[in-house]
Amino acid sequence: MLTLLSRLKTEQPARSNWSLAFCAGLLGIGQNGLLVSLPVLVTVTHLSLASWAALLTLGSMLFLPSSPWWGKQIEKRGAKPVVMAALLGYILSFVVLGAGIALLAALPHARASGLALLIVARIIYGVTVSGMVPACQVWSLQRAGLEGRMAALATISTGLSLGRLLGPLAAAGLLALNPFAPIWLMALAPLGALLVILPQHAAPASAEQSTVTARFSLRLLPFLGCALLLAASVSLMQLGLAPRLHAISQLSTTAISHHVALLLSVAAASTLLAQLLVVRPQKLSPLRLLLVAALVMSGGMIVMCQPSLLLFYAGCAIASFGTAMATPAYQLLLTDRLSSGKGAGLIAAGHTLGYGISALLVPLVARYAGEDSLIASALMLSLGFLLTTLFIQLRGPATS
Repeated sequence: MLTLLSRLKTEQPARSNWSLAFCAGLLGIGQNGLLVSLPVLVTVTHLSLASWAALLTLGSMLFLPSSPWWGKQIEKRGAKPVVMAALLGYILSFVVLGAGIALLAALPHARASGLALLIVARIIYGVTVSGMVPACQVWSLQRAGLEGRMAALATISTGLSLGRLLGPLAAAGLLALNPFAPIWLMALAPLGALLVILPQHAAPASAEQSTVTARFSLRLLPFLGCALLLAASVSLMQLGLAPRLHAISQLSTTAISHHVALLLSVAAASTLLAQLLVVRPQKLSPLRLLLVAALVMSGGMIVMCQPSLLLFYAGCAIASFGTAMATPAYQLLLTDRLSSGKGAGLIAAGHTLGYGISALLVPLVARYAGEDSLIASALMLSLGFLLTTLFIQLRGPATS
């Protein structure tokens, strides 16, 4: 840890991380853009929605084993090669995905070949793009210096949020022109990122030593628990928006869809506000920020459980504000205990595992408590996050 602090203190003056935020934002564009395109893709490929859901899940779940591996590569080779590999993998995956879609659309009888291309595309995506965010985070930390670490992570998170906000809008607009247009946008957009990143200087492979570098320690479990519980809670909250709206209102299905879109936009805007107003100015220490984030997120979930449409919107905004503050807090706390590359990879794996647990909980909650209880289940997970945060507070900061 002392070696890392000395490196950061002697680092060159902080440089802009917005190019890295753009790279990270491609992840949000690809994820949410594909979700918006799903109805059209189901029609043109003659594959069921369940088949497409399985394909998307395949790519996402591959983040679980590959993110920690990329974390180790960041330490061995530096952050820049991993970012470049992720961008190239991103391009290749969407080119292959577009080829598979075109084959299924033109030759419906070539179902096996087309489906094989889609599977290969998602495998490429999961194995390569999983290194994008950890590498961007580590590179931004190296650029920022000791005093600007939280602001650096907030910039990467802002890029992700902007990607998730703009991805659906861009996909929806391009679908009006051509059903394949969003896919080719996702294949071409990383070329711009490659041109921006290629000439930029990156720190060499890290030689940092921390309190725990050789192997995983049980002392890290609370931080991985934070990542898992946060991701699972947010995922359940998003999946529970439509059922809860149906339970507290008499809106039509079309109106509920519009409200879900508005709620996601409110959540994205609230996330950006938290990153710009609280996280980037570094008003709170990581420990204090984590506690405040847990309280705000749980409070927002409690408000969402009230039978009022207005409170539902307010709670969504409050909960999203809290989640945006939480991620950089436990990311920094873990980095203080583990080398930054391994830490970023483990956090990404924790998030992926949380999304997977959320997917498993949905049918269980729907069967035994009803789909409108998904928000209440998200609240339970957020309270678990709060308890984990309190445990971390009692342990206090890491010792160098």
